Amino acid sequence: MNRRFFNSFPILLALLATGGFASTVAQDRPKTETEIHAILTKARSKDLKTSDEGEEALSKLDAKSLPALSSILKNGKPCDRIAVAQWFIAFDPNNKDLIPAMTQVATGGSVRSLVHLQEEMMCRRGAAFVLGLSADGIPVLTRLLKEGDLFERQSAIFAFDDLTETSNYPEGSVPAMMDAIPAIAKAAKEKDQTMSCMSDEVLGQIARGANAELSKLAKQYFHP
Repeated sequence: MNRRFFNSFPILLALLATGGFASTVAQDRPKTETEIHAILTKARSKDLKTSDEGEEALSKLDAKSLPALSSILKNGKPCDRIAVAQWFIAFDPNNKDLIPAMTQVATGGSVRSLVHLQEEMMCRRGAAFVLGLSADGIPVLTRLLKEGDLFERQSAIFAFDDLTETSNYPEGSVPAMMDAIPAIAKAAKEKDQTMSCMSDEVLGQIARGANAELSKLAKQYFHP
């Protein structure tokens, strides 16, 4: 499900493939916010050559530009915040601002403009996928699944779908996943077809997954 889903979100494809995101050339001086915004604009270009150049430039940023990157992460437009999040995931994954920033984007706390509403909504959904990449982010997804509006709940279950397809759970996240399973099971009973179908699919993936502890719990709720 999620692969077809992400084909509709080209801006986020590189974000979730961060395993290959690595800096090979250090920058010679700190980049300003204006310069980083220019890089992000190139990375989002529909022209493949231009977007590749932008992504390469983003990958070459180092800790010298941390102040500007942090400012964008905390206060930038939703899609810019998602874009710089890939840098933090690769180079500073334990940054204290990463999870709060992605939570704010996922819950719509930073959507300011109706002009680019569709793009911003796509990036809100992408923020949920970022939350699924860390042990600290998974409890936020569970909370969204329990308390969010329909858009937020759907975003959360799509993120859980991506996470559970490979059972490649973030380090230290098994307790958070144990807490998430009952919420996923409850979501499987929702009237919304997307929620019920996707939640059932996620439970099945956990039940068939390699983690015995999670599989045992999921099987208590999953009835194929």
